[in-house]
Amino acid sequence: MTTMELKSLKMDLVEELLGLNDKEMLNRVKTYLKRLKRMEAEKEEDEISKEEILAGIDAGLKEVKLSMDGKLDLKTAREFLNEL
Repeated sequence: MTTMELKSLKMDLVEELLGLNDKEMLNRVKTYLKRLKRMEAEKEEDEISKEEILAGIDAGLKEVKLSMDGKLDLKTAREFLNEL
């Protein structure tokens, strides 16, 4: 969405709000907007960034390389399960 389209959408919303004369309806809209903003913020917190994913993959590959070079002692799946 372009900046102009975004501004136009905001103006449409402002016009709709200015047309409301019911205090209860305005309070409901305000509450709903707050809830939407909170949900969006929580959604963004839950998302993993591309950089975090790539860093995790890189760390895993380095760990595999170390284990293949014999520099890192990894347990087998069976040893891990027995330990549990």
